[in-house]
Amino acid sequence: MRTLIKAVFIGILAFNASAHANAHVEIVNSFPEQYANVNPIPTQLWIEFSGNLQTLEGEAVNSIEVIDSTGIAVNYQDPVISGGRITTKISGQSAPGVFTVIYRVVGDDGHVIEGEYTFNASPDYAEVQTPTPINTTEQSSSTSASGILIGVIVLLLCAGLFMRVKNRSK
Repeated sequence: MRTLIKAVFIGILAFNASAHANAHVEIVNSFPEQYANVNPIPTQLWIEFSGNLQTLEGEAVNSIEVIDSTGIAVNYQDPVISGGRITTKISGQSAPGVFTVIYRVVGDDGHVIEGEYTFNASPDYAEVQTPTPINTTEQSSSTSASGILIGVIVLLLCAGLFMRVKNRSK
């Protein structure tokens, strides 16, 4: 019976550890915010994530692109990374309307997070366009699948140990 209790306890610990290993950086704040109506058109944009972003000397591992309503990329200069925040500058010659922000960042855990969101920047908001929601996709989803697989294996091992202990007690 002690073996069974130990096996169940180890299984629970392993399953909980695998669930926590899947936490990745995500957006916690941004300027402008998703769906925001801003006036005037901002000259700077930033996105803040829940963890630090990786920076590699001489390599651009994090990117952010701002596209105005005409489809032209209006950000300029390399993005600035400070902790969990990525910042870029926006041209003052941008066309009003719906802006799309496309980002790709690497969290300090090494996982790539990419997605996009929109906001509206116009002096009069006469042209109604519906911004789209933030859409984050993780490039490597094998971690969550491996966490589930580990959990299933641990549960099967626990079930096998339980059956073995049960058959010995007969």
